[in-house]
Amino acid sequence: MNRSDVILELQLVPELLKQAEAIYVDAVSELNWAKHMLLTKEYEVIGEGLVTGKNELQRQAELWPHTKELQKQVLQMEDSVEHTKVEFHFYKRKLENLQIIAKLMTIL
Repeated sequence: MNRSDVILELQLVPELLKQAEAIYVDAVSELNWAKHMLLTKEYEVIGEGLVTGKNELQRQAELWPHTKELQKQVLQMEDSVEHTKVEFHFYKRKLENLQIIAKLMTIL
């Protein structure tokens, strides 16, 4: 990697990092919204008297038919958050490495 390559990368990577961070923040926001929707549905079902179980396991079993799709969405969004986090951290490390390379090039 020569100096011009490092300079070019140092100009490009911050924008890629910004985009990756925005995607990550959006994914976290969508996950939080999905969790809120799941909790709202659980409260609705309980409020309608459809959950009468004596213990937690029975209550969860009674909730399941009413919330399984929302629970699936939450799990999918959790996966999405993890994938976007990987991308964000990749560009963050790449920028840090490029900065170190640039400093080393000025020393040499």
